[in-house]
Amino acid sequence: AKHAGVSIATVSHVINNTRFVKEETRNKVLKSIEELHYSPDATARSFKTGRRNLIAFVVPDISNSFFAALIEEVENILSKSGIHLLIVNTKETQQRELENLRILSNGIVDGIILASTLQEYAPIADVLSTQLPIVLIDRTISGCVLDSALVANHQAMKEAVEYLAGRGHKKIGYLTGIPELSTTVERLNAYKDTMERLGLYDEGLIRIGTSMTKGVAENLDALLSKKCTALVISNNVMSVEAMTLLYVKGLDPLHNIELVGYKDSDELQYGLHHMHLIKQPVAELGKAAAKLMLSRLNDPSAPIQRIILNAEFEPRTK
Repeated sequence: AKHAGVSIATVSHVINNTRFVKEETRNKVLKSIEELHYSPDATARSFKTGRRNLIAFVVPDISNSFFAALIEEVENILSKSGIHLLIVNTKETQQRELENLRILSNGIVDGIILASTLQEYAPIADVLSTQLPIVLIDRTISGCVLDSALVANHQAMKEAVEYLAGRGHKKIGYLTGIPELSTTVERLNAYKDTMERLGLYDEGLIRIGTSMTKGVAENLDALLSKKCTALVISNNVMSVEAMTLLYVKGLDPLHNIELVGYKDSDELQYGLHHMHLIKQPVAELGKAAAKLMLSRLNDPSAPIQRIILNAEFEPRTK
């Protein structure tokens, strides 16, 4: 303030954007900040405001392009409100998730956006502060009522299976992700319901995988041994891996076998243009979760909000 020749209050208004400051005065303050290498004391600020301006995003697999895209969208929204994002990677491990949630609930962050590996809320409730805002993203958890941003996949999966059956396929194999996750359950149930209605259901055409590449080769071989002429692969990571393995086996998805895969980001991914795709609204999902968090921070007593977006089935055109 002394360096810029203004009051302490004026400096505060410039830094926090709490009141209009004339452009000339603002520029003086900004120039002094630069010359003095000034950085606000985050600890002192948190004592005064009760906020650290830090949100944690707990993701199960940071290497997955889906979660990487979500992180970018969430950060873009939060940063506009002066909030920073802390990323925690659980590697789809429940114990690792609970340990990190316990640490995060000790006043380190103002809230948590959570893509959980757990199916029940009770273990999470045991380690979390009851006052800490939580927003669920992508996955639901049984037994909890929290703000959530989710994607409905049932209709898109139904359309995908019907499309394959309409093209004459009788043996439509299915490679599923981690069995306990809400996203896995919804997608698998949609496949089962549609196959049963079409008179094509066979339990032997379903193979259980993960959300990562582990197990794809073994499960792919098993489905091919069942003489499947079409495959549905229920997440983006396994879709890319399956395409690579098929090419190694000399199988051309354009002629030898028909595929439905998942596209979970706008990032170019090998082989997906050769598949029919179920597309996830990843950008909208990330933005929705971030806005839910901002809303909860601004009004902790507001009614719980649940935003549900829709996946879309997009047949290959060539």
